[in-house]
Amino acid sequence: MASSTQKPSSSSTSVRKYEFEVFLSFRGEDTRNNFTDHLFINLDGMGIKTFRDDQLERGEEIESELLKTIEESRISIVVFSKNYAHSKWCLDELAKIMDCREEMEQIVLPVFYHVDPFDVRKQTGSFGEAFSIHERNVDAKKVQRWRDSLTEASNLSGFHVNDGYESKHIKEIVIQIFKRSMNSKLLHINDDIVGMGFRLKELKSLLSSDLNDIRVVGIYGPGGIDKTTIAKIVYNEIQYQFTSASFLQDVRETFNKGSQLQLQQELLHDTVGNDLEFSNINKGINIIKARLGSKKVLIVIDDVDQL
Repeated sequence: MASSTQKPSSSSTSVRKYEFEVFLSFRGEDTRNNFTDHLFINLDGMGIKTFRDDQLERGEEIESELLKTIEESRISIVVFSKNYAHSKWCLDELAKIMDCREEMEQIVLPVFYHVDPFDVRKQTGSFGEAFSIHERNVDAKKVQRWRDSLTEASNLSGFHVNDGYESKHIKEIVIQIFKRSMNSKLLHINDDIVGMGFRLKELKSLLSSDLNDIRVVGIYGPGGIDKTTIAKIVYNEIQYQFTSASFLQDVRETFNKGSQLQLQQELLHDTVGNDLEFSNINKGINIIKARLGSKKVLIVIDDVDQL
């Protein structure tokens, strides 16, 4: 990935509430049924709430509702393809996205899908062909805004999809998005943690995610030795390697209150994203097996005193 000019997030943006984690901007005719569709499915599979506008009816002017959706997204992925610049709608989307980057510090990640970043930056090649048409039919001020947006976006750190398996490119993009988005999902840990390096290294080696099996690791010992803190640190560091993750806290207290159903529902909410209702623990067990049986999931159960 190239060097980025993205400004660091401020504390004010860290508390901002977003309707969507990712907004996907793309030229439907180019990538709707292949790359963008596969990217959307993979983001959704990782529990990353993503908006794509292929369900909207396209017109000459971009809808105000869509502009609001862009504002309510934490990250925008712009898939530049051969015919991207031929779409006035796409160019309007991009201009709005770059405005949100400037005014709201939105994260913008460009994907150069079988196009040369130079063509995007300088509006040459197929992008130049598109603008030769726009300059005859569109207000000059608006055309210049589109040009500036393309130039700015192409200078950001992004992804080049030119050869090799698309699935590998998509995996890389999803991991990067997950790492960026999980900042809002990280567990709070005190800053004064010291002397845990060896324990953390040992625990992570036992949880090697390269193994295609089920692995259970227990952390035990007297109170006050930071067992929960160690688990939190490892959870924060490795959760992006899994399809989904759940950290169930204060399990002993919840279990002793007879709220096992609550724990099952919390687990399913974290890992599947649905608030499922069921009447007894046995049904919950069956649903968990069915929903998580084929997923790569990280589950931490904190404060356990019963098998």
